[in-house]
Amino acid sequence: MKSMVRKSKVVYEDTDILIEIAPRDFELPDAVYDAIRNKGRPVFFQELVREFSGIAGEDRVRRAVNHLLALKKIIEFPDGSLGTPDMKWEPTGVKRRRRKRTPRLMDIDVKEALYRPAA
Repeated sequence: MKSMVRKSKVVYEDTDILIEIAPRDFELPDAVYDAIRNKGRPVFFQELVREFSGIAGEDRVRRAVNHLLALKKIIEFPDGSLGTPDMKWEPTGVKRRRRKRTPRLMDIDVKEALYRPAA
């Protein structure tokens, strides 16, 4: 299954398997945003965790979601689902989140996050 990463970094591919480099911390918010946009509807956090399982852990996805909330690229609807501000939300009667998420920007040092070849 192909990941939702914006720029695919394929290491190896054949008819049975596809191996990619996982997104770095500074790339993950864009990948999460793209995943939400591609769904075309508000999604719950656990759906995102399942989407990125094997690529990024729950904590990294949570940090990316909080980062996107701080940038106001996504919003949290009353039932706890996440979507872009232009998405239509319809009440489902299911409330999955008791408290609102805390928007906070990620502290990312891009230079430290890049891979460096061994000397």
